[in-house]
Amino acid sequence: MPNWSLSSDFSLIRNNSSVWSYGSKPAGYHVTGRFSLFTHLDPEPNGYSEIVAWFGSDTTWYTHWLGVYYNTLPTNVILKEPTTNTIKFIANGVVMHPGDDGRFSVVRFTAPKDGNYVLDATFTHVHNCARYSGAYIIYNNLMTLWEADLAGPEDSKSFKTTDSGITVKASEPIDFIVGVGLDNIFNCDMTLARVDVHLLDLFENQTGFFIIVGSIGFVLGIIISVIMFYIFYRYHENRRNANNGYQVIN
Repeated sequence: MPNWSLSSDFSLIRNNSSVWSYGSKPAGYHVTGRFSLFTHLDPEPNGYSEIVAWFGSDTTWYTHWLGVYYNTLPTNVILKEPTTNTIKFIANGVVMHPGDDGRFSVVRFTAPKDGNYVLDATFTHVHNCARYSGAYIIYNNLMTLWEADLAGPEDSKSFKTTDSGITVKASEPIDFIVGVGLDNIFNCDMTLARVDVHLLDLFENQTGFFIIVGSIGFVLGIIISVIMFYIFYRYHENRRNANNGYQVIN
């Protein structure tokens, strides 16, 4: 039963890596928009080099802001911007920020095989000046599985599929997205993304089926046992009556 974690699997070497890739979608098109890969990974330049970010070709630290950020340390880091604002990066946490032009920050999961996938995601504001941002989960550039508005510092929203998951074909993407939100302003939109994906194995997919089949088998077993006991009982009654000189009429 394979599991993937956005934070545990975060790549410091290449994009895309394994099932995860980091990029953006154009303003206004979080569902159907073309996914563009970020091109380079940069450390924070002002004394917080343990915090890194994947950016597109037109972005570096503190310009345009569009990126996917990561705390490489196993401890929390409070980053103070060149302004007075602060950002709380949790230990080995992944943080997303939309662009100043409204582009969406996107983490894409690409299914490695056909199957049923269970998704578990939480988005949390980590900017001390946070106001509004939007969080979205999009399946295969076609369907919105979930969307939520975050409002204010430390606001948090979560999504989880049912235990049976959703059916996804190999190479189909699921996008986890952060956008500018209701105020349409990009400032202070740093948003922590906790994302875990679990592929159900054959046994997990068929657990309910096996329970039903097992229950039917148990009931049939009882019925057959009762019938066999009755036949056995009648046979011995007939033998006993015949030995006693009675004629048994069925």
